[in-house]
Amino acid sequence: MSAPDATSARLGPLLALSLGLFAVGVQVHELFATIGGWLTVVFAGSVVARRPDWRGELAAWWPLGAYVGWSLLGPLFFSAPPTGSGVARVMDALFLPATAWAVAALPERALHRVGLVASAALVVSCAVAGAQFLGLWPSREAFSGLEALHLSFDRVYEPVPGNEQRFMGGGLLLHRLRFANVTGALTVLAAAGALRLEQRRQWLAVVAVVGLVSVSVFPHARAATVSLVLALLVVAGVGAARRRLALAVGGAIVLVAGLVVALVPSVRTRFSAGLEGDAASDRSLLLGAGVRALQQEPLAGVGLGRFKPVNWVSPEAPESVRTHQGKSHDQFLTIAAEAGVPALALFLAVLALVAASAVKRLPASTGALGVLVFFVSLSALHDPLFHPESSMALFGALGAGLGLSRRAKEAP
Repeated sequence: MSAPDATSARLGPLLALSLGLFAVGVQVHELFATIGGWLTVVFAGSVVARRPDWRGELAAWWPLGAYVGWSLLGPLFFSAPPTGSGVARVMDALFLPATAWAVAALPERALHRVGLVASAALVVSCAVAGAQFLGLWPSREAFSGLEALHLSFDRVYEPVPGNEQRFMGGGLLLHRLRFANVTGALTVLAAAGALRLEQRRQWLAVVAVVGLVSVSVFPHARAATVSLVLALLVVAGVGAARRRLALAVGGAIVLVAGLVVALVPSVRTRFSAGLEGDAASDRSLLLGAGVRALQQEPLAGVGLGRFKPVNWVSPEAPESVRTHQGKSHDQFLTIAAEAGVPALALFLAVLALVAASAVKRLPASTGALGVLVFFVSLSALHDPLFHPESSMALFGALGAGLGLSRRAKEAP
């Protein structure tokens, strides 16, 4: 790695602590992730403010500022004010540049410690998800005294298809989709590190394998599994130093994914169910609700956090659709439905900015490109920004990938 930007003796440790809390927090609970994330924004912003080119650094992120600004103000003036959760979701986008600045600025030893702690948390969370999946987890009654914490203990007692003794694991987040999305994003970074970094290569390879197997099996999250496999194939293709290595890694990824489908009947059943029957119908109805909401308010949407499928489907729609919390099953459509076509255009501009920066810095930016592929694929299949930990983790992982590309040297 090249020498990072200078930070003061006092600011450096604070930045490392905040980034570490953020990286672990997205794998544990929204509260810790939020605190760590906003402290990272403050401390990383302080680092940038010390640079002579700080105006240019901020100006480079103008699409992101425009996206956040329009999403907050457009619906406020033209349709409806945002909800608190809607505001929080949009503001998560600020973690993208903040994490990039933090990762680029931290001393190498401090960054290694943050990475080690974050990857250790990933392995622990995967182990917990495995225990939940196998039924080696305390009963609901064991958590009866913790209701005041409002944790989603019930979400790790959803049985897998065809086996009442096994459950859809949610890891430390106690929620299968949040676990799958967060673990998937961090697994992509670990895989890129295993291919591009010289230090801790074996450990990162182990973390990547653990993450891939865990996301593929324990939470039964179809969109996250497909997106992770696709992203890892891209990482292997652009990150490996030799073509033979790229083919070997890509083949191993396909083999693992194939074995999961072949050897775990509940996973195979889960994927099959998504292509037929009620699941496919529900998805179509949710997409239709998003389209109708957008058609009514194309300029500014219905307001952040205010898109509810029940308002846009017929009374005859299945209960699962009418009680849906507020997703169209397509993140891009949901953004447009809540904040209008301009918000979607600006969001796509942010992703294009990340893509251009990643392509320009390849192969050092392998992690950023891989996370971007994971983000876009997942967004086309689901609404990952609906869950706070997923939203923060995805923007943070994108930023981390960009930050690493600014300091990495060519791998031998």
